[in-house]
Amino acid sequence: MKCLNDYRIEQKIVTLAHCDVMEKKDEPASFEIDGIKFSHWEFNYAEGCKTDAWIAISTIKAVKFDEAFNEFSKKLSKLIPRISLISQCYNEYISEPFLIHKTDSDTVFFRSIRDIGAVGLMFNEEGREALEILQKNTEIPDEFYYYWKDAVNTTGYSAKLLLIFSAIEALAKKNGKKDWSLIKGILGEDLTSELFEQSNKGLRHRLVHGEYFHNQDLGKNYLELIHNKVITYFNKEIFSKPLICEYVRNPQRHFWGIGNKQECLLFLRRKDGNNSFSLKDLLNEFNLQFPSAC
Repeated sequence: MKCLNDYRIEQKIVTLAHCDVMEKKDEPASFEIDGIKFSHWEFNYAEGCKTDAWIAISTIKAVKFDEAFNEFSKKLSKLIPRISLISQCYNEYISEPFLIHKTDSDTVFFRSIRDIGAVGLMFNEEGREALEILQKNTEIPDEFYYYWKDAVNTTGYSAKLLLIFSAIEALAKKNGKKDWSLIKGILGEDLTSELFEQSNKGLRHRLVHGEYFHNQDLGKNYLELIHNKVITYFNKEIFSKPLICEYVRNPQRHFWGIGNKQECLLFLRRKDGNNSFSLKDLLNEFNLQFPSAC
């Protein structure tokens, strides 16, 4: 029989929702649901909610720490979207710090995340030449550019994909109908089938009609695949030369994108014999020891 262990998990949640649940006087700005305690990251009665963050804490019985974290993540993946609806504001945890601690151990698994500035890209002479060509081109509808800009400026994988799909369809619309030969020419047969399959099994149809991602959708970065295909199409068919760089790392860069973070994954051990750990304390200590880099 496999031995079950107690794993304490603490997860930071970045949100504009200020927790105002005051059920317990000794634990203000907190509540518990489905075995997870949610608390405002920093609260006091004099100043109220001081930060735009919560902390979620739960103790889960499991054989291994990754099993405990998977169970915890499944619960959060259901709770956070519901909190997002109710609070009517930003809520995100996937790209935030956490710790996993086997409660009878002096070792903890710690993930540190730090926001960094976005790295810019060059707009050079080739870019200006491309702009002049596009400004004179009358075959590409303005709707394509509107959708494309909205996709680039949007965060969230599904939201960006839906806008990219609309941009592709706008680009391929001829006399009110989709030119499937053009879509296949841009994306290729296989990718077109996966995204726009006519039997309503394609990813585009499923996302539009209320089916979220399936397991088979998770192995590819469809956003980057489509992006690169479109850039290649413009270079070959519109410009007839490579005016837009086709080898950009992390295209569609954003001021507040998920990629604008540094991550460290560490196993840490206490030296004082104490077996307790706190996510807040670890983050504060880590930032003091490594103020500029992970």
